[in-house]
Amino acid sequence: MNPKFVLPNFIILIVLFSCIVAICSAEILFTDSEGNQLTFPGPAEKLVCLNSDSAEMVVALGAGEKIIGLADSVMSDTALMAHIPNAVSVGNWQTPNFEKVLELKPDAVISYSSSKPKNSDQFLNAGINLTYLDCYRINTLDHDVKALGTLLGASDRADVYVKFKDKWQNLVSSRVANLAPDQIPSVYIEGYSDYSANGKGSGVDQELDVARGKNIAASLGEQWPKVTAEWVLSQNPDVIIKAVSLKPDKTLEQVRDGILHRSGFETLSAVKNNQVYALNGDLAYGPRSPAGLIYVAKALHPSLFKDIYPDDVLKEYADTFVSGVEKGEYYYPVL
Repeated sequence: MNPKFVLPNFIILIVLFSCIVAICSAEILFTDSEGNQLTFPGPAEKLVCLNSDSAEMVVALGAGEKIIGLADSVMSDTALMAHIPNAVSVGNWQTPNFEKVLELKPDAVISYSSSKPKNSDQFLNAGINLTYLDCYRINTLDHDVKALGTLLGASDRADVYVKFKDKWQNLVSSRVANLAPDQIPSVYIEGYSDYSANGKGSGVDQELDVARGKNIAASLGEQWPKVTAEWVLSQNPDVIIKAVSLKPDKTLEQVRDGILHRSGFETLSAVKNNQVYALNGDLAYGPRSPAGLIYVAKALHPSLFKDIYPDDVLKEYADTFVSGVEKGEYYYPVL
């Protein structure tokens, strides 16, 4: 064999092998919110986001232009939509328009794991595996944003968000660490519907764990147990926090006033001591929740957080991740 041909052929084999390795290494792997290990051939370029929190997190990672489909509820968020120029509506987040999603040919369809689409079987039967990334509970935000960063090829940006979130969470944890048991207030957390409590493991419950509050619904065995006025009265919480899905016809002050004037509630310690708070769900859950955590901490332990304001956290978030969201009605009363 002529040695002149052996070396070039050997070099060609090395180049081919390197190309194969590079192609294989382009595959990305991550675990979703359900613990499923997912594999994609490369970073996703086209996304459909059925949950608003994942859509906002995609924007926070600097990839809003990759979102091509959104649920109706997200399309109405003007501050967020300013960063999502290419998206069209795919209908209701619980029953998305399957044909429309199929027509868009997304690389990934992202949904809540806790509230899956009712027609998810349609997607599975068509070979479309839903990617479950909640992006709303403060205890799992680190995992979810890192998984999303991997999916988008934006891991560095995900790390920046994790540092932002951890900074504020660690600050709260350090300030409440030495509280005595009798300094921990009991709290009734109410969800969007009247007498729909936030139980153990729910979004605001996790913020209570960090800020040292005792959730009176934690022992009811459900994340969102339905309770009654009589039950709340029997528990007599020190603090009431109402999570609100803000509607244009009602302000947070009006929502709070509605709680204050519920029959029998004038006997509650929370009402007597003016410890009733209304918190916009956009701050209670999701990427903006570090600001919500500061509000909850100030509500529970005002003397420990006199020098910190949720507006400052929200401004930092807007300046660093999603501009425009610092404007809006987020809580009442202002702390």
